[in-house]
Amino acid sequence: MIKSLALALTILLAFQTQAAPKKPSSKIPEKREFPLNPAVSPCEDFHKYVCSEAEASFKLRDDRSIHTFSFSDSQERILEEKKAFMKKLPTEKDLSARSMQLKDLYLSCMNGPQKARSEKAEVERMKKEIGKIETVRELVQYSNKALPIGDQLFTNLYGNNNQDDSNKVDALLMSKFMYLPDHKYYEDPKLMADYQKLLTQFFQAIDPKIKKKVAKEKATALIDLQKEFIKTYPIASARRQRWSEKRISTQADLIKKYPVLQLQDVFSHLTPETLVSMPIPETFDFEAKQLDVLPLQTWKDLYLFNSLYDVLDDGYQKFYKTRFAFNQKYFGGPTRRPDRQERCTSLVTEHFTKELDAALIDRLFPNFDETKIHEVGKRIRVSILEGIKTNNWLSKEAKKEATNKIETARLQLVKPHNDREWDFVPQRTYSQTDFNKNMQTYNGAQWEKNLKELHEPANKDAWGMGPLTINAYYSPSENKFVLPMGILQYPFYNKDGDIIENLGAVGAVIGHELGHGVDDQGSKFDSKGGLRQWMTMKDLAEFSRRGEKMIDQFNKIGHDGKLTLGENAADLVGLSFAYHAAFPKNEGKLEDKKKFFVAYARVWCSVVRPDFAAMLLKSDPHSAGFARINEQMKHQKGFAEAYSCKPGDKMTLPESEIIKIW
Repeated sequence: MIKSLALALTILLAFQTQAAPKKPSSKIPEKREFPLNPAVSPCEDFHKYVCSEAEASFKLRDDRSIHTFSFSDSQERILEEKKAFMKKLPTEKDLSARSMQLKDLYLSCMNGPQKARSEKAEVERMKKEIGKIETVRELVQYSNKALPIGDQLFTNLYGNNNQDDSNKVDALLMSKFMYLPDHKYYEDPKLMADYQKLLTQFFQAIDPKIKKKVAKEKATALIDLQKEFIKTYPIASARRQRWSEKRISTQADLIKKYPVLQLQDVFSHLTPETLVSMPIPETFDFEAKQLDVLPLQTWKDLYLFNSLYDVLDDGYQKFYKTRFAFNQKYFGGPTRRPDRQERCTSLVTEHFTKELDAALIDRLFPNFDETKIHEVGKRIRVSILEGIKTNNWLSKEAKKEATNKIETARLQLVKPHNDREWDFVPQRTYSQTDFNKNMQTYNGAQWEKNLKELHEPANKDAWGMGPLTINAYYSPSENKFVLPMGILQYPFYNKDGDIIENLGAVGAVIGHELGHGVDDQGSKFDSKGGLRQWMTMKDLAEFSRRGEKMIDQFNKIGHDGKLTLGENAADLVGLSFAYHAAFPKNEGKLEDKKKFFVAYARVWCSVVRPDFAAMLLKSDPHSAGFARINEQMKHQKGFAEAYSCKPGDKMTLPESEIIKIW
């Protein structure tokens, strides 16, 4: 999926009619202007040429960590509409059962004092129940029984398309004990000292009578556990690879391999023939080894921390302030949190994304004309197919498979059209006062949905995100691309713009996502979504060689080239095929070519807090915004032609270093 990224920006003076500095503003316009910076050569830094004026004129809100204009402008506008809708909803009469869920969850969040009481009741419940447990076996049993309400520690159970037959659904087991965003944070002494203080305060918050020395000992034990865990837990780039590797087991084999985890209790919810995918077995190896080694009290403390850390808020304001400051200090968190009305609206959006979108979409986008976006999608598909046809290194057999995959790739555009596509959460009755009970009710509904999916053929029609989401995605196991209506706003999409401009922006997005079908991971799945290597060994060697060049390119600018390889390759494929769709045989006016490249670059203009950017560099598979512009332009001969860039300019590469994946 697309995610927005950027690094710290250079603040520049914005040119105005009176040559006065423009005061930065956080206001979201209906259509943001992106004035080009005449003081910067596009051949030296295209990111600054396109983005520096807009970035310098924008002030990041205190309650935000990042603002990528293409995503965030649209997101903020839709958020305001959702806030207005939710504020009015409690006064509405004759609400449907689906809308009643939104209203009741919202009200339970808005009542601060009542929410505080709900949090304290939840803490006392868990302390009492965990306190009664006398053996590790009992604790594991307790965790397995808590799966339906989302309070489990040792095993999470989901559904996942079978890697041989994507029409079937396997069980997916996941778990982890790394609570910081990346392994490297555990190497920072100052951070770890503050982390110990944070965990110490957590235990003091849930048990005011505890002695500080004891709370500190508990905190130290949890940190030691996490440090031991990450010794074998794969790093982010390795975890990414796991999703295109076959790691399937039978239930019987896993029960036998991990007796201490009592997986027979977990698998009792499945049919006996259901296979189990375990992409990161290192977690379960760790559990099996350490459960009988570490003291029971340490596991009980970890259970409480895992379940209650995010619960402590209104009822534990001192702890929450410490946690908030910790995130701000080390991970680029905002300097203040949004107001309660926004927080509660965002909470409803997070849990009932599609339900809320269904209530609003026709109000926000009435009579949306889909004609132009379908034309863009059609042109991109044709361009990719032409690129595969003229490819000079892929074997005949692989060309046939790649062509079939792109030809049959399903495009779900704009919005769902029936309940099967909407794929709503099962309806439940929610409390207007008990927030944490609502969380358990919601988790129970999701659990029921997961189990239903595990007992039925895969629903490949279901949208994986709501139609008002500012994003898009490609699913290799379903060989489909989803482009929600929410992203179809400026600068991603200009309803009044011509086909060239839209190919440069949203066209590159479509090409990016379809490009995932033939990137380093997606190319391992066939046209039906099965995990099957359809390249020859010679193809794979050449594909890997080209990928290594891209890894090296991004390593040189401070990125993790392996972690970002898939997204970088998709960016290259998306931009290249969008360009060829706009300018077949490279024919076209120079001004149109400039317009195309500017449209692409505008998508990645952004403002971000430095520590947040640093965290993303460690953990996000997407490159920073400036890199998605500059590093990709270097491989576009059409760009050099449009701006008359010469050999030696920073935005050019020697012919031998230009990468063409397809």
